[in-house]
Amino acid sequence: MADSPPNATGRIFISYRREETAYPAGWLYDRLADRYGGGQVFKDVDSIQLGDDFVEAITRAVGSCDVVLVLIGDEWLTTADEHGRRRLDDPDDFVRLEVQAALTRNVRVIPILVDKARMPRADELPESLARLTRRQALEFSPARFEFDTSRLFKVLDTTLAEVRRNQDDGGTAAGAGSAAAALRDRETPVPVPA
Repeated sequence: MADSPPNATGRIFISYRREETAYPAGWLYDRLADRYGGGQVFKDVDSIQLGDDFVEAITRAVGSCDVVLVLIGDEWLTTADEHGRRRLDDPDDFVRLEVQAALTRNVRVIPILVDKARMPRADELPESLARLTRRQALEFSPARFEFDTSRLFKVLDTTLAEVRRNQDDGGTAAGAGSAAAALRDRETPVPVPA
């Protein structure tokens, strides 16, 4: 495990598809919660209480985070809904909305390529997500979990320390309101994982 983090506040949001990256997301959540505190890390299953409004909870979390980790597996780009349509093409897809809101807010967005997944090309993504391809990605491999996690910690330590300095100087984090509004307006209920 890496050294203790600097005195840093800030929220980290983990965006992932349960179908393919639930295990690495859970593993990463545990490491981040140990290092930064569970209240500083948002992962839907671990952070939303039973009975809470799922859409409101995610909207608040995306709107208040300082870093978004986008876990990308082999099927992140091609995962389809029950009608065979690519989910990223659905304007109400939660992963799309999470990433879109983070890019709009201009917070640090870190694509994490899980187990040899490749970074999508801009022309493979909806226009609202194309800027994701310009973000430096972290390759995250089961064979190198500790090494890859320590690299991520270094970036998070620096980013969260900058957030704290800005807050101490009276600055504010990027505005939360309008970018995450699409999540709040979503009408389709979210299925609870089995």
